[in-house]
Parts: sequence; C-alpha cells; structure tokens
Amino acid sequence: MNLKKLSTATAALAFGIALVACDDSSSGPSPEPASSESQGPSGVTPQSNDSETSVSSSSAATPASSAAKECFKDGMASITVRNMERSEISCPNTMTIYDYDLQILYKCVGDALIEIDMAPCGSDEPESSASVVAPAVDYGTLTDSRDGKSYKTVVIGGKTWMAENLNYDNSATATGSIDSSFCYDGIPANCTKYGRLYQEYAATAVCPEGWRLPTADDWRDLVNTAKSEFGDNNGSLRAVGEWENTIFGDNVTATNASGFSALPAGYRAKTGECDGEGTKAYFWGEDNMNHYAWILSNQYDMEKESMQRGYYAYAVRCVKD
Repeated sequence: MNLKKLSTATAALAFGIALVACDDSSSGPSPEPASSESQGPSGVTPQSNDSETSVSSSSAATPASSAAKECFKDGMASITVRNMERSEISCPNTMTIYDYDLQILYKCVGDALIEIDMAPCGSDEPESSASVVAPAVDYGTLTDSRDGKSYKTVVIGGKTWMAENLNYDNSATATGSIDSSFCYDGIPANCTKYGRLYQEYAATAVCPEGWRLPTADDWRDLVNTAKSEFGDNNGSLRAVGEWENTIFGDNVTATNASGFSALPAGYRAKTGECDGEGTKAYFWGEDNMNHYAWILSNQYDMEKESMQRGYYAYAVRCVKD
C-alpha cells in the first residue's frame, strides 16, 4: 500500500477539497445528492492486506459495466486513488472515486456502490513519452447466408476481420455422423457467447463465401498493426470485461482499442475436455498448408502454437478475401 499517497488523498479531503461532479457537458456520471447519513472522507478506509485489489460496500456492489461509453475526465472524481492495493468504500456517501490503475469509477447511488469501467479520456491519460493516439475503429457487418447469423466486422491494417468468433453449426455438412465442432463444455449458451470450437479439417472449410481462414501473414500483420497503431497487442486486441488475471499474467488492461474483441473462449482437447475459458483464446490459422493455433493469453501476445493439433478444437475468425 502506498501510505504516502493515501495520506495525501485523505488529508485533501479532510481540509475540504470540493467534491467535484461532472459538469452538465460531461459524458460521465454525476454523484448523487448528499445524504444525511453521508460518511464523508471517513468512508475510505485502507486495509492492511496488500495482496489483492477489492472494493466492498455495505450493500452489494453493482458489477462494472464493460459497455460504458464514457471516459474519465479531470474533475469528475473528488479524489484519485492510485496504487491502493485494497480499500473499502461504505455507502451512502457523496464521493466519487476514480482508480487509474483499474480504470474504474466508483460512486454511491443510495446504499449501492456502482462500478463503471471507464478509460481515461485522451488528454487525461497518464503522461508517457511513448503515448499512442489510436485511430477510430472501422466496424461493419457480415451476414452469413447459410444460417442468417450476423457478425460484427472490423478493419485492422487494411484487412477486414470478423470481430466475433464464427458460430456456424457445420454438423449438417460434416462427414458421416462425426461431430467436428463443439460448444465449450457442451453448453449451447457458450456457442452463443464464444462461437463454436472447430477441429482442423472443419476449420479449413467453415468460413462463409468470400471469407477465408487467416494465414500466418494475416496474424502477423494483425499483431504488428496492433503494436504500431494501438501501442500494444495484448490489451488492444482483448474484449473488455471478459479476461481473468492469472498468476502468470501482468494484470494486462483489456482496452479493445483495435476493435478485434478477442474472447477467452479456451479450447477443446481431443479427449473432449475443455480448458482455458476466461484466460486463453485459440484461433485457427494456416501456415504453408499446415494449420496451427494462434494463442492470446496472459502468457502469450498472439503467438503461433509450436505443434499441430488437428483433433483439438479452436475458435475461427475469418478474413475477407
């Protein structure tokens, strides 16, 4: 815990720094009116356990919204919490608190603690000599004529990618009665969320007409574009609010700045067991007529798997011809 920064923030509140809400022109949320039960600055109490980050409330906290369109602007919160490994916020109170490290805005609505995913606005980003201004994301739509399903698409590095995993059930065209695509853990809702997981021979022919399985060059171009245009490839390719931190990870912040929206859909092994949900994404790709998985996880920044595993089942993202 950074006691110096905590003391500074507490002292500033104690001496009556105004609790500043968004002005009328701001896109962010405004604090609720002060309550007679407001606990003021004493509502923020450091704990002794520095091992993890957690925020608790006198009532259940509303989960962070991964779809928030607002961004954090200076003056929106009464204090800025940095490097506080553990804190407790008791509601009701009139404070709004922004955690730069987690990029979450906390505020009370009555007795409920609301958490809102909110990245810093452009000029409010922490100063960095290597800061990168990301270009606007160019989205489109693909409708699969085979089943009528629609998918979001995105242009990255001049190539049009599916921005969602393919969810085409190829069982009607599979050879014999052998299944070659699956829902994670056999649960249909996981196909809706993550798309289907395809074995190699199914993946090679499953993209809609006018689309194809990505080549090794396609994947490398995607990674290079993510690095050059969005500053990194680990966070900017990840869907927000879906990835878990692991003991191997660096607490990477998922920004989805590229619009690629990679989901940690895991994989299905040849034994039928599934693994990796929440922590790993596996995508099929072609390399010199051989097929490999391209892996994105807290350990890997979209790297090619070293071995061919034809009977494993992975997600498919198609590229437009």
